[in-house]
Formats: sequence, structure tokens, C-alpha cells
Amino acid sequence: MQTNVLKYNVIIRKEGRYFVAYAPTLGISDFGATVDFAKRHVHKAIACHIEGLIKTSSEVPRPDTGEFYLSQTEVTVSRAPKFAY
Repeated sequence: MQTNVLKYNVIIRKEGRYFVAYAPTLGISDFGATVDFAKRHVHKAIACHIEGLIKTSSEVPRPDTGEFYLSQTEVTVSRAPKFAY
């Protein structure tokens, strides 16, 4: 049986007591109580999603390239904002 390795970028952020892992290229996310659990859970979700796409002969999003940059910036605003959630 032939196997292929596909690499997708995953962003992990802390939200409350949990860590949320998100794969932007696929639009898939999952969470866990630790970074490691979040990584494991999103890995399983990605694998399940890709296998489902293959089984239904659907197109699979191209894997991400090796170059990935993530940054965060601060902005100062004149008043207190009303946040979405």
C-alpha cells in the first residue's frame, strides 16, 4: 500500500483553559487541555478529513510550503472596543 506524507501548518492558541489548534488551509480545528493534546486531536481530525476527501474522490487542498511566518502586533485605539465575543 502506497503512503504519502502531506504537511499542513497548524496554529495553536490558548483560549481560556484550553488550547485550540487550527489548520487554516483546511479550515479544521480541535482543542485539548494541553498543547500536546490539541496537536494530537487536530492531527486525527486532519487525517480523517483527508481520508474522507480521498474516499469520495474529492480534491484535497495542496499541502503548505515549508515557509511559514506568524506574527502578532499591538495597536493603540482611542476608545475601549466592543469585542465580538
